[in-house]
Amino acid sequence: MKDSNNNQVIALGAMVLLLAAALMVGGGGTSGGGAASSNERLAAVETGGDHIGSSELATRILAGGQGMLLVDVRPADEYAAFHLPRAVNMTVPTVTADAMLPQLRQQELVVLYSNGPAHPAQAWVELTRKGLTNVRVLDGGLEQFRAEVLTPVSLREGGDEVAAKEDAARMALVRAFFLHPVAAGTKLHWSKDPAELAAPTVVSPSWLAERLGKVAVLDARASGSEYSALHVPGAVFFPVKPLRKEHGSNGPLFLEEPAVIADALGKAGVGNDTPVVIYAEEKMQDATLAALAMMHVGHRKLAILEGGLLRWAAEQRPLVAAVPSPAPVAYAPRAGADNFTIDATELHASLAKGMQVLDVRPADFFRGEKSTEARPGHIPGAKNRLYKQDLVRTDDGQYWRAPDELAREYAALGLVKDAPLTVSCRTGHTASESFFVLRYLLGYDNVRWYNGSWTDWAERKELPAAMGDGQ
Repeated sequence: MKDSNNNQVIALGAMVLLLAAALMVGGGGTSGGGAASSNERLAAVETGGDHIGSSELATRILAGGQGMLLVDVRPADEYAAFHLPRAVNMTVPTVTADAMLPQLRQQELVVLYSNGPAHPAQAWVELTRKGLTNVRVLDGGLEQFRAEVLTPVSLREGGDEVAAKEDAARMALVRAFFLHPVAAGTKLHWSKDPAELAAPTVVSPSWLAERLGKVAVLDARASGSEYSALHVPGAVFFPVKPLRKEHGSNGPLFLEEPAVIADALGKAGVGNDTPVVIYAEEKMQDATLAALAMMHVGHRKLAILEGGLLRWAAEQRPLVAAVPSPAPVAYAPRAGADNFTIDATELHASLAKGMQVLDVRPADFFRGEKSTEARPGHIPGAKNRLYKQDLVRTDDGQYWRAPDELAREYAALGLVKDAPLTVSCRTGHTASESFFVLRYLLGYDNVRWYNGSWTDWAERKELPAAMGDGQ
């Protein structure tokens, strides 16, 4: 019989109380050998020692579920259609058999679940009758778990817009973890996974998972609340905004002085020789800009996590809320380390010598039809390709597209691979993503990054500006 609880309104505690009371009446008292009496079981129910809530269980599962055994007591076909990560499928008679007791006793926690509470409650009563005190039933079953954990705030009754927005980023990770799992290694194009980090590169979640605790992990997302909700274990919050200088109404623009960036790295526990993995989630450019800031002071032992935090979640890697406190270290910027940025003066002088320019802003801003800067338009001779064309986002991650596709599309722009090339955008933020693609994915070895980009160029009235498509 399938344990469907759609129309059931009996609370879990009441269900277990009824079962325990029935056993007590039927002689289910102390049976010796450490078995719990009916009174002890009733006391456990009254104090909440019989169940675990959906949110608490989700937190344990997301963190890796160490020391916990999840037992799904539904029929095999329902288990095959969907089950909680790492759960095993057993019938009630199987999980309550004497042969299972040694294995169950070894666990810190055993959680029984079904669609509703009836069958798990039966198993709980029998197991506690046999002396187990580490068994819990999922309160409300999978029906309640779906409602409380997997349903976005925007779809819940009474959910407001502000709460929905704050919940969206976390929910994307949770749903990727529980509803869109992928096998490690699938759909990855760029991960190099070197034995040791020596130069900027891309690594897979599998590579990072094997090295947690041995490499520094930096979370480059902009939102502190998103970071504190869920992140890779041990990851340090490292947003890019403090790494750039404020520039009036245009917000952050040029990278901060090396001493400022070095201080931020030191406070994050990163030393000159520390291997570092950087990730973002929705905005790949946050991770690449953090990488360029590190390269600005001479750090080369770094990698971007392919697929970002969403891919990490979809591979059902651990996600935690605990915020680490890394021991601060001294970071010494390396003089002359930045050989990839270019300023307006050098770029202007290089145009007459054949410098190629790639502008990765939206086309209407490139053409000068829209503008938020001192002047509309673009650097004369520039070609236009929106940075987002490099990327594809799915329910299980944000990825750089396949190598042959990117190589073909960049070549179609007429860019000469070995000739000098500068990448620009509005402030340099999104250009950092295109720079990383060209330099470290496609092998454009002679590419530069315009730190100030069009905001800086447009403010310099002596510099020329072009309008139209420019292609």
